[in-house]
Amino acid sequence: MKHVEVVCALIENENGEFFCCRRGPGRALEGKWEFPGGKIEENETKEHALVREIKEELDSEIEVIKYIGESYYEYTNIEPYKDFSITMYGCLCKLVKGNLTLSEHTESKWVNKEELASVDFANADIPFLKMI
Repeated sequence: MKHVEVVCALIENENGEFFCCRRGPGRALEGKWEFPGGKIEENETKEHALVREIKEELDSEIEVIKYIGESYYEYTNIEPYKDFSITMYGCLCKLVKGNLTLSEHTESKWVNKEELASVDFANADIPFLKMI
């Protein structure tokens, strides 16, 4: 089974809301919501990967405030990868510069803590709802 290590940004605004994105077409877990982020490259720290991914995917700069935990999940029969496992490292972040412009996602929204549980998140993202 293929395994990937990724980071996700739990970007919180001044109203206590968190930024969520809907996965775009042609990607694994299409249509599911997630906290933005991506794969950690070789010789890259989690924090550096997160800053890089947000710059690449959302054309914005973030500040990593603190590491909040990790999630592990095994996905089966997910196109286009079939079976894969994922370890996701989550960090609380704040937006420093930019407008969080979508390039890979189809939709985004700011959601308060009380409403997060009603969002259709990808399974690997769900444990972070209890960590924030």
